Formats: sequence, C-alpha cells, structure tokens
Amino acid sequence: MRALRILLLVDAAAMLAASTVTDPILGDVALAPTLLVCVLGGFASLSADLVRPRRRLDVVCSALSIVAPFPFLVLGQPWGPRLGALALATLQIVPLARGGWRGRTAELAGPRRVLAALTLLTLILLLALVGAVWYGSRYLVQQPSGVWLRAPYLVQLTTGSASFKWQLKNGQPAAVLSARSPDGRTLTARSGQFTGLRPGTSYQWTADVGGSAEAAGSFRTAPDALGGDITMVSFGDYGSGNAHEYAVGRLAAAADPSLFLSGGDNAYLLAAPPFLNRAIFTPLRQLLGDSYLERIDGAEGGAHGGRPEAHRDGDHRAVAEAAPAIALGEHDLAWNGGSAVKSAFDMPGEHYAVQYGPVQVVVLGLQADGPAIDFARRELGRCHPACPVRLVLVHRPIEATNAIMPLLRQRHVAAILAAHLHRYERHVRAGVLQFTIGTGGEGPGSAQFTKATPDAIVSFIAYGFLEIDLHGRTIDYRFIDESGRVRDHVQRSVR
Repeated sequence: MRALRILLLVDAAAMLAASTVTDPILGDVALAPTLLVCVLGGFASLSADLVRPRRRLDVVCSALSIVAPFPFLVLGQPWGPRLGALALATLQIVPLARGGWRGRTAELAGPRRVLAALTLLTLILLLALVGAVWYGSRYLVQQPSGVWLRAPYLVQLTTGSASFKWQLKNGQPAAVLSARSPDGRTLTARSGQFTGLRPGTSYQWTADVGGSAEAAGSFRTAPDALGGDITMVSFGDYGSGNAHEYAVGRLAAAADPSLFLSGGDNAYLLAAPPFLNRAIFTPLRQLLGDSYLERIDGAEGGAHGGRPEAHRDGDHRAVAEAAPAIALGEHDLAWNGGSAVKSAFDMPGEHYAVQYGPVQVVVLGLQADGPAIDFARRELGRCHPACPVRLVLVHRPIEATNAIMPLLRQRHVAAILAAHLHRYERHVRAGVLQFTIGTGGEGPGSAQFTKATPDAIVSFIAYGFLEIDLHGRTIDYRFIDESGRVRDHVQRSVR
C-alpha cells in the first residue's frame, strides 16, 4: 500500500512539473500521462484498500484519488494542474500520516502479493508513458525556435484581400502584420486580414513582434480575369513528416504557385493540434509561407529523415506562399471529425468553394457522395467575377459511374484532383479529366498493394506533385517527381 501511495505522490510532483511548461501544446502532452497514472494508481490503491480488514479513511482517500485532479483542470494552465496536484498529494499524505506507513499485518501476505503485482504493473505503465511522452516531445511535437509556435501563413487569398493565421508563444507581445505594394504603399492587417488590395499584384509582408520583424514573405493577389499566368500545385497523402514530404514540399514551393490544392490525409499519425506542425507546417513551410526570419543554424528539417540542414549563421530567408484549399481524408477525420485541420486553415466545413480570380476550386471532402453532389450542384460556377476554370478537389477518386459525373461535364469542370491511392494516375472518366496524386510523402507501398486501376491512361508509383499552369485559355498539367523530373504532361483548353 505504501508503494502505491508513494507512487501517487511522485505523480503529483510530475503533475506540478508539467504545469511549469510554458508552451501550451507541450504542457498538455506532458500533463496527459500524469493524469492517466493518477487514474490507474487510484484504482490499484482502492482495490488494495478494499481487502479486509478495511480502513474507511484509506478507502475514501483512494477513491477520491482517481478523480481528484480533474475538477481543477477547468481553471486551465497553470493553476488547474497545480491545485490538482495538491489535492492528489493531500489524499496520499493523510492516510500515510494516520498509520499507513506501518503497512498491513503478516496475515495479509496473499493480498499483499496481489498489491505488489498491481504496483509493479503500474510502474511499468508509468515507465512506458514517460517513454511515450519523451518520444512525442522529442520527435512528434516539434517545438520551433523564436517567438512563434506557428509563424504567419495564408489561409485565404482573393482579388482584393489576403488573410493570415499564426500562433505566438506564451508571453510574447501581439504581432502586427503590414504589407507593402510595388508602388510603396503600406497597409496594416486587421485581425490578420489585409483588405483594399489590387488584383494581380504582388505584395511583401512583414510580421512585427515587439518592434522586430520576426517573419516576412510575399503573396500575389488573384487577377480579375483570364489573361495572365497562374500556377497551382496539388498532392495528397503527405502528412507523415518524412524526407519525401520535405522534398515534395520544397519542389512544389519552387514552382512559385498561387494555390496549393491538398487531396487530403494531411496528418497521418494523428490529426490532433500538437502534431500538425510535424505533419504539415514544418515540412511545407516554404510552400505555405509558414516562414520566419531568424539566424539559421540547422533550424529546418531536410532531406534526411527530417534532420536539420546546415545553413550559414546569419543567413535569412523569406519565401512566397500559396493559399491553401484542403480536402480531408480518413486520417484527418479520425481526430474529432477533422476539427484540428479545419481550425488550422479556417475551413468552413468539409464542403466549400475557393475562388482565386478566374479559378474556382470546389472541395468535396472525403468522397463524392450525396451531400457532396448537392453542394457541387449549388456551387459549381457560382462566382464573381466569372470563373471559367473550375476544378474539383476530393480525397477519394471518383468512379465513372458516380452520379456527379454528368454535372461535372455540364458545368465544364477542367479536372478532378484526388488522392487516397498512393500512386500517380491520369484518367478520363465519363468525359472528365481526373488526376490521382496520393504522392506527397507517405510511403507508397508496393505495386502488390497499390495496384493500378484498369482504366488509367498513365499510372506509376512515385513521390511528387501535379503542377497546373494556366496560360490564358490553355492549361498544362505536369506531374513532377521528387527528383524534379517531369513524368507526365497533358494540355487542355479552357471551355
């Protein structure tokens, strides 16, 4: 019994230590296993205290230990965990002070052996949880340097506005975003949004934190009609944070796109808030514009399993960024219906439409089912100004027999962009051009388990992305693999 009480005292101390972590994401990760040990230890302690002869005080304290910290957690960091730790420690000290130090009599040798086994099991679980937390904080939850938890990145871009999101570390002053146009005019963002911008114009932006430029980049507003050049990139099934994802993200950023069209499965391990930096924002930093100004000394994950790359001390970086249109895959939806990814990109739901000047992207989410078809019927072609280039973004490829196909032909959809299958494929199904680009970084598997579909015009396994270049009324689609080679090319005209 003493061993379990001492274990719960140690757990209370660990809970107190977790409350001192200033980063909210890491603080939650550190707190979770201490709460689990509290519950397991409380149940083990209660089981032992119910063995005759029973002490009422011990039973009450053990039962309360199971839930003691949880009511205090509503107070939030740091006082919630601290008061919870104090309550848990008090519930162990009281019975120990009332005679628990002496233990039970020799006649309880059998129950004591059971108790010893429970204590040992709890200690093993504690060690496993400590290892899991260490691994999570060291490899899965990436803590960026500088003032940002997540530096500013685009969530929306139109002909006359641009919207950014970001997350600062605790204790940092507010960030002020300003943008400068080619003629030298300066604008300040309100709640992360620039308004009153000119169509088809490049702007350079800066994020000021405490009087210092802590992030910078550039964006290009949408043109109000066809005529100029627009570049987009698309891929899915990438959210694993491995070297292939870094390579694909780096090459896609080099195409200088205005839009990034994600086919889903944006986070493979778990699409929960603590893991999104590792799965999305760090590997795709150059593409999304989650960039920051700093003195770089190996800060960015690179081509060797996400290991840092070497940079000269004092080197600075600011990159252009693409506005995202994000579909959700099965791995994204597994965590609370994709709420973390939706929140990160300000998505209005699984089905929504994005317009970038003459280009409309209709996002159908996981698959082209009944609700998605109804949404496409309402939204396809509903644009201001006109959007002659219409793309459909969906996670699972659409079969030729799907009821949505006649609608897509009627509304002159230029192409369907899908993922799900970990290979590249090009189809023309029911008269509609379709690309499968589940090639963004997650392991493609072998041909045995990632088989080509029978009606594919082109099909192969490779990591890479689809580059979509709009020149006037001509669209070029090129699949570029992670080595930079063009593996497939097809050209179409805008109808």
